[in-house]
Amino acid sequence: MALLRALAAFLILTLSGLFGFLAGMVETCTGNAPDSLLGFIVTLPLNLLGVALLCWRPNRVAVSLAAIIPALLSISYTIVAIKLLAGMPACTVITGTTEWPPTGNETMLGVAWMATALILWIGLATAMAGGYRGRHDRNANTSD
Repeated sequence: MALLRALAAFLILTLSGLFGFLAGMVETCTGNAPDSLLGFIVTLPLNLLGVALLCWRPNRVAVSLAAIIPALLSISYTIVAIKLLAGMPACTVITGTTEWPPTGNETMLGVAWMATALILWIGLATAMAGGYRGRHDRNANTSD
């Protein structure tokens, strides 16, 4: 069962990682509107679901294998979050050119993407440490 959960988590977290990766890459910022950065609306709940699946009675080998590609994909949106929180204009983050003025949404987008990234990184650390259910099982009273 742990392998099925890990497979489902892999698929969900890879999809989430692709959304996050593309959010910071595929935009022209027409009219200084970085709409693709609103992709956290999809990425954040997918990360929550995927991490919950990984953390429920995890198998460390399965978690390690399931997390490799999503972790690599999440590096891109972690960097996007850091750049936004550092005050870089959103369209500059996406296009790489410095001609863009701030849109006023950089702080909100930075916080949202950082929350999305932290959910994944903390969730992976928790899963590797034994997950939620593993701690509960170790502390359970087995004398019935």
